Amino acid sequence: MITSIKQQQAPMYSVKARPQAGPAAAEVQDKFQASDWKSQLADFGQKMQAREDLGIKDGGENAEMLAKILEDTSPTSDLKVIADRTMAKAGLLVGFPSGLLREVAAAQGPGEIQDGIVDLRHLPMVSVDNGELNPVTLKLMNESKDIDQCEFAERLPNGNIRVMVAIADVDCLVTKGSASDRQAMHNSATVYTDDKIFPMIAEKFSTDYTSLNGDQDRLAMVKEYQVTPEGEMVEPKVYQAYIHNHAKMAYESVNEWLTDGKGARPPQLENPLIAEQIRLQDEASQRLRASFYAKGSLDIESSEVKAKMENGEVIGMKVDEQNRAKDLVKYGMMAANMASMQVLESAGMPTMRRIVKTPEKWDRIVELAKGFEYNLPSSANAKELNRFLESRKAAEPDTYEALCNKVVRLVGRGEYVVSIPGEPIEGHFCLAVQDYGHTTAPNRRAPDLVNQRIEKAAANGQACPYSPTELEELATHFTAQEKEIAGVERMVHRSASAKLMEPLVGQSFDGVVARSDDRTTFVKLAEPPVMGKFSGPKVEEGDKVRVKLDKVNVERGWIDFSPAETQQADGFLFKP
Repeated sequence: MITSIKQQQAPMYSVKARPQAGPAAAEVQDKFQASDWKSQLADFGQKMQAREDLGIKDGGENAEMLAKILEDTSPTSDLKVIADRTMAKAGLLVGFPSGLLREVAAAQGPGEIQDGIVDLRHLPMVSVDNGELNPVTLKLMNESKDIDQCEFAERLPNGNIRVMVAIADVDCLVTKGSASDRQAMHNSATVYTDDKIFPMIAEKFSTDYTSLNGDQDRLAMVKEYQVTPEGEMVEPKVYQAYIHNHAKMAYESVNEWLTDGKGARPPQLENPLIAEQIRLQDEASQRLRASFYAKGSLDIESSEVKAKMENGEVIGMKVDEQNRAKDLVKYGMMAANMASMQVLESAGMPTMRRIVKTPEKWDRIVELAKGFEYNLPSSANAKELNRFLESRKAAEPDTYEALCNKVVRLVGRGEYVVSIPGEPIEGHFCLAVQDYGHTTAPNRRAPDLVNQRIEKAAANGQACPYSPTELEELATHFTAQEKEIAGVERMVHRSASAKLMEPLVGQSFDGVVARSDDRTTFVKLAEPPVMGKFSGPKVEEGDKVRVKLDKVNVERGWIDFSPAETQQADGFLFKP
C-alpha cells in the first residue's frame, strides 16, 4: 500500500557548519610546497600510477580491438561501421573485453537491502524519461532502459515541497578498480550515435541490475531537499535507500497530460496518487525554474536532432525540443546536484565539480549585443546576458536558437575540476550557481559514478575513496573525453544526415544561416533539419536563404549547398 512519507532512522548527511579541511584538503594544500626536482618527479610518478590504477591510461585493454577496427579502410556508408571507426580514431573503447564480461556474468542480481539502508519502497516514486507511447496500446516503445532517476514529492505544512530524487546505485555492482569501472573511467560516458549506442557500463548492469526500472525494487542514493514557495532549495540530505519505481513514463506523453494536449497520455496517470506526484514535482520544478532564472541562469534554447532509423536506413530526422515534462526532470536534477555538493562540502569531502568559467570573450558578447542595439555591462553578468537573450527571443523567435548557439560558443565549454572543502572554486556561469557537480547519471556518466562513491562514503562515515591525485587526473581526463565524445556524436550525425540527403541531390531547400565566419558558412534546413556547408555570397548568421544540394559524402559526413537559382524574400522572387 502506498502511504505518505514517514520519518526514517538511517545514516545520512545534511548540511551543517563547515568542518575544518580534512586530510584530503591538507594533502592538496601541501602538494606543491616543495619545488625541487625530486618532488616534481615523485608527483609525476604518482599521476602516472593513478592513471594506470584508474584505467584511464591511453590504449587500455581494448587496444588490439581498436587497432583492428582502424585497419579496415574500405569505403562504407554503414552508420554502425562509421560509428565504430570514429570511436576508434578518438581512442574510445568500442566493446567490452572478455575479462569484463566474465565479471558481469558472475553477478547474481541487483543489489539487496542491508541494515541501515532506508526502505522507501512504499513511496509512490515515478520516473519520466525517453520513450514513445503507442496511442492504441498505451505501451511504451523505444523507451530508455538505463533509468537513472526516480522522484517523489510531498507538500509540507509550511508551504515547502519536499523532493526525493533517487539515483541508481551503480557502485553497488560496479566497484572502484573493477574491470567494469576501469572501462567506465576510460570512456567516461555512454556515447549515443544515431544508429548505435556505446554503453559506458555493460547492459546487464546499466539497463537491468542497477536501472530503476518500472515495478522493480532497487538500491539508490537519495538526494532529498525542500523547495520553498520562492523557489529556494533548502534542507539538503543524501542517504542510501531501497526504492520502488511505481510508474515508468515518457516525456512526450507526460507533457501532453501536463499541458492538456491532444496526444496519448500515460495510463498510470489515471491513478490519483501518481497524478498527484506529477503535479507536485511539476510545481516544485517550476518554482526552481523561476528562481534559477531570477538569479541569472541562462535561458539557452537548443534542439537536439537525431536520425529516425528503420532497418539500418535513415528515414527522417526528429527534433528533440525542451518541454514542460523535461523541465520537470531537468530542474529537479539541477537541485539534486546542488544538494549533493552542499552536503559533501559540509561533510569535508572533496568532490568532482562541473563549472563553466566566467567568459574570457565577454567583450565579444558585448559587441554581439550591440549589433542588436542592446548594451551589456563591461563586466560579465549572467543575469544581464539572460535579459538580452530574452529580448531577442521575443523580437525574433525564428533566429533565437542560432543566436543561442553563438553565445554558447563565446561563453566556452564546461569542464570538470576538483573542489576541496574550504578552498575557493569558480562556479557555473551559465547556471548562475556556485555549488554544482554531476551526480544524477552514474549509469552513463563517469563523473557521476565518482561522486556517488564519495556520497556513499560520507553517508557511512568513511574516508573519501579517492586521493586528491586520482581526482585531479580524472577531472582532466573527463574534460578531454567529453570533447572527444561530442566530436564522435557530431561526426556520425553528419554521416546520418548525408545518408538521408543522398537521394535528394539537385533539389532546393529553405534554410537559415546557422554559423558564418571567415572560413566557413553552414546552413541549417527547415525540413529536413540537417546542416551543411554553404558556398556562395557572404551571408550573416540568422539570414534566411534558399539553397541547392550539390553533393554529399556519407562516410565523411559532407553535405554541400550552393545558392538556389531562385530565392524568395517578402513574397517577391529574385535571382541571386
